[in-house]
Amino acid sequence: MRNITAFFVAILLIFTCSISSFAEQLQDGEEPATEHPETTEYPNDISLQPDLVSNSAIVMDAATGKILFEKNAYDRKYPASITKIITVALALEQNPDFNETITMSENAIWGVDRNSSLIGLDVGEQVSLGDLFYATMVNSANECAYALAEYVAGDIESFAKLMNAKAEEIGCQDTHFVTPNGLPDENHYTTAYDMALITRYALQNDQFREIAGTLFYEVPATNLTDETRPLWNGNKMINPSEPYYYEYCEGGKTGYTTVSNNTLVTYAKKDGLELICVIMDCDGAKYAYTDSKALYNYCYNNYTYFYPLSDFYFETQADAEETKNVLLENFYDSLDHDLVDLKVDNNYSLLVNKSLDTTKIEHSVILYDEQQNNALGEIQFSYEGEVMGSTLITTSSPHFSPRLNTSESTDTHSFFKKPFGKVLYVILIVIASLLCILVLYLILSKLIWNAKHGGRRHRRYGSHEKRKRKRRSSGKRKRNNDYYF
Repeated sequence: MRNITAFFVAILLIFTCSISSFAEQLQDGEEPATEHPETTEYPNDISLQPDLVSNSAIVMDAATGKILFEKNAYDRKYPASITKIITVALALEQNPDFNETITMSENAIWGVDRNSSLIGLDVGEQVSLGDLFYATMVNSANECAYALAEYVAGDIESFAKLMNAKAEEIGCQDTHFVTPNGLPDENHYTTAYDMALITRYALQNDQFREIAGTLFYEVPATNLTDETRPLWNGNKMINPSEPYYYEYCEGGKTGYTTVSNNTLVTYAKKDGLELICVIMDCDGAKYAYTDSKALYNYCYNNYTYFYPLSDFYFETQADAEETKNVLLENFYDSLDHDLVDLKVDNNYSLLVNKSLDTTKIEHSVILYDEQQNNALGEIQFSYEGEVMGSTLITTSSPHFSPRLNTSESTDTHSFFKKPFGKVLYVILIVIASLLCILVLYLILSKLIWNAKHGGRRHRRYGSHEKRKRKRRSSGKRKRNNDYYF
């Protein structure tokens, strides 16, 4: 009994000492750290990037492809069901008839894990093609993704080749797909960056946007059941009743397997700026949402679009000089023309940090040696020597070749831009004009004089000849008379 009492006393002392030692390590006001890391934002300094739970993430501008945030974005990860983004996008490229009836095959039903995400279709069950699209994206139905692959390519092996070819086409370099639904396979992987590229490609299709942003869809009764199948979107960021709702989020796709952890792709739009956010290898579904929201807050607080050509229009060179428009002066002095049908995209935008001084953005005109399709050149924008972007200068003229500045022509142009050079240029123009007028006057005067006097000279010449002939004729007669009489 004493031994047992001594044992419990020892345990109690050890526990008390441990608590005391831990308490001594905490300073006043501190709380012990939680077991799991949390998403951390910095509202007092919005320029600071958030700390994420996810091991891989990226935010990309949907319009330009510019990266605003990345964390291990080029590390290969297992995507799980966000794979279905490229599956649906590829199937939509076939211009499908959503009312077409599809009969579920045995492979589609039994070729997927029965414990994975399904809507419970059976072999021989008939649904519409539209049902397959919505069930794949809204409810992440694996058998429906399988059926879409069969619809497009006949079997999943052939469809996987199409998936990989499309991924390579749009610029993915660390992606290889094996299945249309993302169920675990060690050869089925991608990166956050590649998934952003894939999503950007998918968003070019309005049907994809509609399907990926649908909160609720109902599969009607089929040939095998009288019951409907109500489907709710698993993306909690588009559901106003969920705690992770984000008002600017327009759609996306969730994913999870034990080997991939939680994955999440979403896209959001605020103040005209559309962003794609990819979360991969996240320990906990709630953190995939909090990480995404924190990234959206950071990017929308720090980035915006700047429209450098919003007030731009082509003028004459004289107007450009009056308004001190150096860009237009350079452009018109560099082209061998007065004015052709020139256009630029006035809605062209640059994605810039809100702290950037946009007055320091420089622009320059680059002219092509020859007209390329309908483009004569481009306007390039740079900041502190770094090129930010460019937009084309176009014309509707069938063919027009700009004359590039050589060093000699540049010197000539620069000379005539100086005050004395401009005066001399005007004087030379006036002198040349007067000489042209004088030459024209002399030519016209000569023509008028010839028209008035040329005919008379011919008539006098004819009368003179007649008189000479008459005199010669009279003399001959007189001499003849003298000879014979």
